[in-house]
Amino acid sequence: MLIRRVVFSICASLALLGASAAMGADAVPRDFRLTAEYYPALPAVGAEGSAPREWHRWTLTLSADGKAVQEVQRSGRGSPKGIHTRSVKVPRRELEQLVAVVRAANFHSLAPEYTFEVSPAAALVLRITMDERSHEVTVYGPDKRTGDPEVAAFLRVWNQTLRVVPPPNPGQGPE
Repeated sequence: MLIRRVVFSICASLALLGASAAMGADAVPRDFRLTAEYYPALPAVGAEGSAPREWHRWTLTLSADGKAVQEVQRSGRGSPKGIHTRSVKVPRRELEQLVAVVRAANFHSLAPEYTFEVSPAAALVLRITMDERSHEVTVYGPDKRTGDPEVAAFLRVWNQTLRVVPPPNPGQGPE
């Protein structure tokens, strides 16, 4: 297991160096599309005391042309009335940096799911298409997976995505 982690870290470092050198006209593939989804933690059963954070479920879709659409669901599940949409244009340089982080994380080689024992923890989902390949990764309870180099690679992509288009929930930021 240790050897696998060391090899993964070395490969990720080499990919980062290669991605940095490759930044240029083709740095953002024409088919690039990133979808990030955030599912807040479920409220603790029988919890008393201070009110929990009211973070909402959201989805961000970012395409190769830099168009980003963020949808926030502020009401109960499935209610179309509570969905708020915001569109932004991401500068090309920031998009290139995000693609470089995706490549350096070797995103397409990550496992589809990282879980731990059942809990009400938050879930993070990234679905990325680029270079004619698509891959989806879900991490349940990222704070419970510290020390896992593959989850760390996922979180580098997740955090860079949040730097490019900040999340809508007050106080929410990179993991």
